[in-house]
Amino acid sequence: MTKNSWTLTVEEDPETGDGILTFPEDFLEQTGWQEGDELVWTDLGNDSWQLTKKAEQEFTTPEEDEAWRELDKQLKEKQNGSR
Repeated sequence: MTKNSWTLTVEEDPETGDGILTFPEDFLEQTGWQEGDELVWTDLGNDSWQLTKKAEQEFTTPEEDEAWRELDKQLKEKQNGSR
């Protein structure tokens, strides 16, 4: 029988303050996830989140790529201006 949900505790990295999730071995075996996989967080709106492994390759249009580059540029300019 496979388990379909896990409850994990977010720990804090004492050096950086970043949140850390440690996945149980049975979870990793069942999902096939590995260290280095990129995950997508989805807020389910009921105080819970869903994690999915990001697709190996996501295709975007040239217009979407340009919009992301422009947004990244604006964010970097904003960060540099607030220092």
